[in-house]
Amino acid sequence: MAKGEFATTLKHRKLPYLLFAGWHRGPGVRARPECVRLDVEPGVTPSDKPPVRIFLGTEPAQYRAERVFIWSIKKVRDPSRVYEIYLMKELEGFDRRSWKTGFTCYRFAIPEMAGSHGRAIYNDVDQIYLGDPAELFDMDMGPHGYLCLTRQETSVMLLDCEKMARIWHYADAQVMKKKHFREAARAVEDCWGPMPPEWNARDREYTSGKSKLFHFTTLQTQPWKPFPEQLKYRDHKDSEVWDSLEREADAAGFTVFTKEKPSQRFTDILEQYAHLHENGAPEEGGDPAKTFDGHSLPRHVVRIRSLVEATGADTILDYGSGKGLHYDTLPDEPTGSRYKTLAAWGNPRVTCYDPAFPPFASEPEGKFDGVISTDVLEHIPEEDVPWVLHELFRRADRFVYGVAACYPARKSLPNGENAHCTVKPPEWWAEQFRRVSVRYPGVRWMLYAKQKTVLRKWGETFTGPDIH
Repeated sequence: MAKGEFATTLKHRKLPYLLFAGWHRGPGVRARPECVRLDVEPGVTPSDKPPVRIFLGTEPAQYRAERVFIWSIKKVRDPSRVYEIYLMKELEGFDRRSWKTGFTCYRFAIPEMAGSHGRAIYNDVDQIYLGDPAELFDMDMGPHGYLCLTRQETSVMLLDCEKMARIWHYADAQVMKKKHFREAARAVEDCWGPMPPEWNARDREYTSGKSKLFHFTTLQTQPWKPFPEQLKYRDHKDSEVWDSLEREADAAGFTVFTKEKPSQRFTDILEQYAHLHENGAPEEGGDPAKTFDGHSLPRHVVRIRSLVEATGADTILDYGSGKGLHYDTLPDEPTGSRYKTLAAWGNPRVTCYDPAFPPFASEPEGKFDGVISTDVLEHIPEEDVPWVLHELFRRADRFVYGVAACYPARKSLPNGENAHCTVKPPEWWAEQFRRVSVRYPGVRWMLYAKQKTVLRKWGETFTGPDIH
């Protein structure tokens, strides 16, 4: 297939794409890639082979492709073997301003990132596996340091990390362009070797029953349409291959991370919030009692009351309640109890839950008529948002009310990162709610997306299903 068949030209681009330049990409915020680990399936005798290590070049807009990529591996993997999938996304210290994508040169940092030993597979995020990647991982490499389709086509690679660490250096990947790495490899005899084409079947190269990896190379035909504001999308003739995988993942309620296995970033941030609860935040005078005391709740009382009245809710879970100081005392409960009430809602029984605040950190059992989360979602890493939303809906019998701030916070975490670690536009948040809510058809939901400029504050409300 001619290279030009994959091209994205002026006719495929919208005005924002024409004005786009990589210089607007902000600095990375992640010290290391997140690792998604697929363990040996229960009841299966573990293999004595090493873990299959896969490094995935990705970026925030590709969250749907990222999820389906991992789901595709779950479908075809060897259940006796461990698979480690490293998400190379928004990494610190890389100058991405000249990159075509937000992950272009991460691939050349893999040898050192992998400890300069063993093997690793590299994949772009716009791919799905149709065959077990362990077959590729175990392939005979001969004398070569890396295998890929052609010297130029490095979107799928098998790397000998010890050999390539002498040629491709992490520090160079932070500042150099792709040309540098091609030339460095070309200067070493037998450095490159060809990969069988079934492991990188691009668009019309895909053959059902033969291709082991399908690469949706052409930007304007990618079925998940990651950049609708930039590209004029048209249909891909084999989009059903990708679409069917996403439907399967949706039906299974699959999320990349889970409550049992959250991202490392989620765990790190939770520890910092626990520190702030105990020691106070400088932005609030350093007084622990005033830090995350639940002061945002009163702004949402009226909207929540509408849901309580419409559904007749008697029990409510406040997920991420903070210290819950803006509730009324529930009769017969001791001071500091997690059980509260609020007269404005007709005095339902409210259970406070906040994993970063020890008195409320134990997870309550059972389900509730309503679940609310008023100052939480923007504080959660974006890769953990799906499973957290599933937790909200899973606990609700009648309604879910969520709030998402769509702007940076005034607060900073102890590590210097902005407290709002997931800043997304309102429609992004609404899509997350819609995608999760389809598994809970009997639960109403309302999302209030807060926005702010120098001159004003406002919010946008999204609802479903059939709430007016």
